[in-house]
Amino acid sequence: MYGLYRFIFICMTAIMAFFGVESGTIYDKPIDLQNGGDPFIVEADGKTYYTFTTGNNIEIRQIKAYNDATTLTKKVVFEKGKNGVEGDIWAPEIHRIGDKWYIIASAKFDEDAVPKGKMPKAKEESDHSDYYRYGFVLESKTDDVYGDYVFKGYLAPDGLNNIDGTYLKKDGKLYFVSSSYVDVANQCIYITEMENPYTLKEGSKSVKLSSPDLYWERKGWPVNEGPAVLYHNDDIFIVYSASGFSSDYYCMGMLTLNGKDVMKKSSWSKSLSRVNYDDKNAGIYNAGHCSFLYRQNSIYMVYHATATKEFDDSPRLTYIKAVGFNKYGNPLFY
Repeated sequence: MYGLYRFIFICMTAIMAFFGVESGTIYDKPIDLQNGGDPFIVEADGKTYYTFTTGNNIEIRQIKAYNDATTLTKKVVFEKGKNGVEGDIWAPEIHRIGDKWYIIASAKFDEDAVPKGKMPKAKEESDHSDYYRYGFVLESKTDDVYGDYVFKGYLAPDGLNNIDGTYLKKDGKLYFVSSSYVDVANQCIYITEMENPYTLKEGSKSVKLSSPDLYWERKGWPVNEGPAVLYHNDDIFIVYSASGFSSDYYCMGMLTLNGKDVMKKSSWSKSLSRVNYDDKNAGIYNAGHCSFLYRQNSIYMVYHATATKEFDDSPRLTYIKAVGFNKYGNPLFY
């Protein structure tokens, strides 16, 4: 059996070398068997921190290692009932910007706390329950990622309801990338310039970068969500999730920045096929919503998946695997 594994490894290495893939350790295993919806991992001061969707709060866990989610300590830094947040706190991410840490997430707000969203093209209000769902930002009080945070405000680019917000950085400027609702259960990827990590730039209009218009983005229901920014050398990519998360067709697509202006849709090209999806032979189903961890000379994709085809029969597990690049600089998620 060892000989077989070694033969497979040698073949994979040869194939990767042929296509110009940078070498690196390969992982594609669950590191958390109980939790992991919308996972995010960050390293700071020699320690590793992990967060994911709980629904009711934002919890940061200090874990054993980037590929071992054994919890050492954990701390709740925000919970529903505060600052107008009603619940459904989803997809928290932790980013270092300047000398502070910022947590960006989305939630459903109380109707008295925020204005009703636009949701262009939406049908009758009874058809949609997301008119008060927005991104929001927390700022650390100190430079300690594991310290206390304060609520800085919600994000509503052009008044659009949105989820799964993240940051994109380019040429000293900061941008908010999110999945915004533009129809009943129809989400698109938007980008908006920011003044700072918790304020959208006044007068900046949101630009729609991607709509779920390809067949593999419309299974179950049409969706582009969970954008994650991938940086490699001078290249920038946005990897996003497509199709309904419980449809058995959940997968990932990718946008590639080819132009200089990130705020122009024409600067981005869209993959015509999926770039990452289920590995049913390995028992990995409903794979989606990734983030990226940069460590030493390697980049890792952190994502969630279920252990069964039926979405309701398994919790979302956190997986991690290496990202490779071919000789043209295009990402390979192997």
